[in-house]
Amino acid sequence: MNIKSLKFKIPIFFTGYLLIMILISAALIINSVQKNALEEKLSKNADIAELMSKKIEIYLDMAMEDIQISANIMSSNDKTEENFYNEINRLYDYYSNFGLVFFTNTKGRMVYSNPFNPVAINEKTYTDRDYFQHIIEYKEPYVSQLYVSRVLGRPHFVVAAPVFHDGELYGLMAGGIPLKSVKEVVLSSDVKFNGGIWVVDSNGSLIVNPYEELDDLEISVFENNPVEMGDESTDIYSVISNNTRVNITMERGNETYYLAVNGVEGSSMTVIVEQEETVLLNEAYEIVNDLKYISIIIIMLGVIIGFIISLGVTKPIQKLVYMVRDWSAGDNKFGEISIIREDEIGELSSTFRYMTVSLDTKVEELKKSVERENRIQQYLNNILMSVGSGIVVIDSSEKIVIFNKAAESITGYDSNAMIGKYFTFLSESIHFDLGKLVSELKQINNDIIEKEGLIFKKEKRNIPCRILCSKVKNISGEEMGFVFLFINLEVLKKMEEELKREDRLSIVGEFSSSIIHDIGNPLAGLSNLLELYKSSSTTTEEKNEILMLIEEEINELNQIVLEFLNFTKSEDHEDVNVDVCQIIVEAVNILRAEMINRDVKIHTTFERDVMYANVDRRNFKQAMINIIKNSVQAINDSGHIFIDIKEADEKIRIVIRDTGIGIKDDEIKNIFEPFYTTKKDGTGLGLSTAYKTIRDNDGRLEVSSKYKEGTEFVITIPNRRTSR
Repeated sequence: MNIKSLKFKIPIFFTGYLLIMILISAALIINSVQKNALEEKLSKNADIAELMSKKIEIYLDMAMEDIQISANIMSSNDKTEENFYNEINRLYDYYSNFGLVFFTNTKGRMVYSNPFNPVAINEKTYTDRDYFQHIIEYKEPYVSQLYVSRVLGRPHFVVAAPVFHDGELYGLMAGGIPLKSVKEVVLSSDVKFNGGIWVVDSNGSLIVNPYEELDDLEISVFENNPVEMGDESTDIYSVISNNTRVNITMERGNETYYLAVNGVEGSSMTVIVEQEETVLLNEAYEIVNDLKYISIIIIMLGVIIGFIISLGVTKPIQKLVYMVRDWSAGDNKFGEISIIREDEIGELSSTFRYMTVSLDTKVEELKKSVERENRIQQYLNNILMSVGSGIVVIDSSEKIVIFNKAAESITGYDSNAMIGKYFTFLSESIHFDLGKLVSELKQINNDIIEKEGLIFKKEKRNIPCRILCSKVKNISGEEMGFVFLFINLEVLKKMEEELKREDRLSIVGEFSSSIIHDIGNPLAGLSNLLELYKSSSTTTEEKNEILMLIEEEINELNQIVLEFLNFTKSEDHEDVNVDVCQIIVEAVNILRAEMINRDVKIHTTFERDVMYANVDRRNFKQAMINIIKNSVQAINDSGHIFIDIKEADEKIRIVIRDTGIGIKDDEIKNIFEPFYTTKKDGTGLGLSTAYKTIRDNDGRLEVSSKYKEGTEFVITIPNRRTSR
């Protein structure tokens, strides 16, 4: 380009003029920014501190509201252990705010907690806690300082509310909030901030550390550095103890920090928003950096204006450019070009005219090919998206290229968030090592491998899945990637009712109900034996046998009492080889008197005289007594009980069948439930404890019945078991 031409001079003139104006404007703006930016940033930090304080305050209010509602419920309900247990478990299960829920009486003793810690309940008192002292004195809700929990062994703070009985303080309901919950509140904000946000209590104990994870076993403290508050020198602990809003500066190492402090209303917490002075000033100077983009835009405008003025000189070239653009949009007008020149521009125009004819043909062929490929791709995608199982495909670079709808449903992650990512990202997200699956597939001489396991869904729950991995190969047999097939096994709940029953059986472990029932059966047996002993028809030999049975039952009672006295330090019962036939005979003898009173005939059939099983003798005997007693009591006037014992396939099968009244269809599914009974004087624990005992001994207990015809119990236990 000739530097003396107008199409060069005009753009240069406008560009130079704009540069001078931009430099003058930038100097004025920098001066203004230096005066006002720091004040604006400090005000913004103070607003962030206030916002975080308000978010934490709202979070604490919600947690306190849950605790107060629970305390009010207990104040209006009967103060029974069961009510306290149910309310604490309800609050813990349904409200995610709490890592611990407990009730403490006015003597500072914890009555119950979830999670349960017997040491914290039986050996610890809580009169030294500030929440206990505050509620005892003022009888009002309170948010505590940070403590290391004696139940969990981890730092948390407590929200507590009083429980009343007839207007008098009865105790307090409290919930422990872990540190991670407060950090989640802070991190949940979408505020963009280039600094650190701390949360401490009035003692300087750290609740949120923005730079590292806090120790999970002990309380960390905020460093008590000297600070400047206006013209006053003080320290950080003095500032946070006032629980007010203030801006201060602090020296740490060789850096100066600006701190915005704001107390959380209704608690001892304080939010500290800190930012380095250099970062603060750099953010202010970013405004100046933005000027360069404005400058570029203005320069471009100047250049455009210059070229518009020189349009007359460049018009032929511009016309050719427009034609090229139209052609790229599909409008071929090169045949209408009227640029008739013998210079380079004319030659360029002629060349473009011939080139477009050839390109149009190629473009048309390419369009058809792309359309065909798109149809095939769409067809395949529709198939993949319609498959009921999750499909994830990775290419040779180990990046995810396909993530279908079923995979989204199973994992909870959107395909847009996964496609293009390395498959290790998916592994980490679902907590399942897909890389190990790929490695095993490469090592074996097979094209597919299958594993079952749990994957962690985005909604924070585990999903049972069967995962199949297979190789993707091209026509030449070369490996191109891998396909993962996710099959959701969650719907397979064949044992659902069994598991629910197991859960409810845990109630039988309640200390009071269990000991009452376990002692009740031997006492009933003693009563029956004494009645037989007093009978005039009983021979001397039979009386001696009865006395031996009475002695055994007394020893049994003594063993039960000793076990419950040593409950907290007891170990599992010892499994020994016992004669199942002898156990049945002893159980029948204990119930003999009751059978005579009801005119019940007993019929026993043993495949062999002696058949051994490795079980807990006392509990298994008690279970047999419970089942036979249930059959006896099902016979009103007279009837028969048939007991058949066989051994096959390393298992002992005991069948107890009666001719009693039977069980209704709508009742039979509940007979193993704790406390379920159809008898007026029944406890509902006999069959449930028998069911649990047999299950604990690796056995099965099944029942079938026809109403008004009779009931059959089938007990199956292995004749040998490994020690547990």
